[in-house]
Amino acid sequence: MPGLGRSNLVVATGTALSRITGLARIIVFGVIIGQTALADAFDAANNAPNSIYELLIGGLLAASLVPLFTSLLSSNPQTPESQHGTDAIISVSLVLLGVITLVAIVSSPAIFHLFSIHPAAGVDAEVFRSAGTALTRIFVVQIFFYGVSALCSALLNARRRFFAAAWSPAAANVIAIFFLLSIRSDSQPNIADVLGGSTLMWRLGLSTTIGIAVMALIQVVAVRRSGIAFRFSPQFSHPAVRKLIQLSLWTFGYVVANQVALVVIKNLASPGSGLVDAYSKAFILFQLPHGLLAVSIATTFLPDLARLATANDHTAFADRMSRGITLTALFTIPASFGLFVLSKPIIGLVLQHGNFSSEATINTARALSGLALGLTGFSVYLFVLRGFYAQHNTRTPFFINLIENAINIVLAIVLVDRFDVLGLGIAFSVAYVISAVIAVMTLASTNQTLQLGQLAKDVVRITAAGIIMAIAVKLSCDAVGSSAGIGALSRVLTGITIGGATYIAALALLGEPHLRNYWSTRTTKSSR
Repeated sequence: MPGLGRSNLVVATGTALSRITGLARIIVFGVIIGQTALADAFDAANNAPNSIYELLIGGLLAASLVPLFTSLLSSNPQTPESQHGTDAIISVSLVLLGVITLVAIVSSPAIFHLFSIHPAAGVDAEVFRSAGTALTRIFVVQIFFYGVSALCSALLNARRRFFAAAWSPAAANVIAIFFLLSIRSDSQPNIADVLGGSTLMWRLGLSTTIGIAVMALIQVVAVRRSGIAFRFSPQFSHPAVRKLIQLSLWTFGYVVANQVALVVIKNLASPGSGLVDAYSKAFILFQLPHGLLAVSIATTFLPDLARLATANDHTAFADRMSRGITLTALFTIPASFGLFVLSKPIIGLVLQHGNFSSEATINTARALSGLALGLTGFSVYLFVLRGFYAQHNTRTPFFINLIENAINIVLAIVLVDRFDVLGLGIAFSVAYVISAVIAVMTLASTNQTLQLGQLAKDVVRITAAGIIMAIAVKLSCDAVGSSAGIGALSRVLTGITIGGATYIAALALLGEPHLRNYWSTRTTKSSR
């Protein structure tokens, strides 16, 4: 069986390509559209399929499918019982996806209105909502393809095949870039240009929708090539389907809380002002290190955690969780401090081109600064929740997530008037740091072999190294370059070079174990 290091490399490389092409996509979008009411309408409309999918079926699939498929396939993938269970789950999911997609298309006006309850002053609310609704009708078709992609990804991950799921999003981004580059205009496009079934409306709408469809198709092909058989058999009463529904009742509540928080945050950012776009672009950049570093770790750890939980090997399960948390912190803490210190030159270097103005750079950098502080909390929180899911426990994550979203909403309401998007970012960070601590402590209370003391020492040591790195980066970068153009490139490169060297040196001085000790860890076999 391949080592975790090799699996992580496959996922990390594919995720890197996906994130890089995703970054290229938002750069092209910013150059052509800028940070305007149209950008906010696009963001809200594009959020609609993600929100509906996550609300009604996405969280269900993400939390439950990999453990369920792992359980079905690890017992004996050749038995009729396991095959029938897999067929029933996939078939019922496809039926639900189709129905939900059709309902969403019809409900597009109400869906977009939810993300634009109070448009910014100076924005024509009727025009804003008409344009957003037109885009939403095209975007919600993605719900079906997101679901197909999730099903295929879970099947492949349960078989420890990570390549297609990690690499296919890059194809979606490339297609989106192609459509965006096809937009031709002598002036900056505005929101009125989307009305009336215009060419701009279709190019913006199809830019992501066709990309998501291709992403799903790639994974369908990968499933077929992996030898996983499938027969359409929508048996809603099958025991495997009932198990999925049982696990998903709490997950549904989890996702509802997330979507309520998302709607509140998006509306607090004054739709139509450009600040929604600022927050969204900052979040994409915030997710870049999360996707490159933390997601690859979590994705490759989950099947093994599920096997260890099924085998009731509590000691090995705790050891794997501890290693995953430490490894996540080891890579995300320097990224967190780096994004915080270098937020303005990073945004200036990456996004300040074409119609993306210096004011847009400032707004986006402020949002990124606030979000950056919560990168490690966010990544550790999501990793620990996978530990609960591996044990088929979706109830505990619901209550922890309820706390996280309550903190996020309350702090956002308190901070937004004074700090605008910076306040929204800070609220997000504080909520996830607190919730990550709660999640780790709760997991430890259910598994006494998880050593909190040693884990805390490791994280404190890594954090200390990160603070030393941040100080070095701040002092060195203030003396060189600027926050835009070549000056921003100089400042970012200086920060990466000095920051990387300082962080590694600080870790060595503080006695942090070598990274190769983690990457050489071999997958624990469930038979042990």
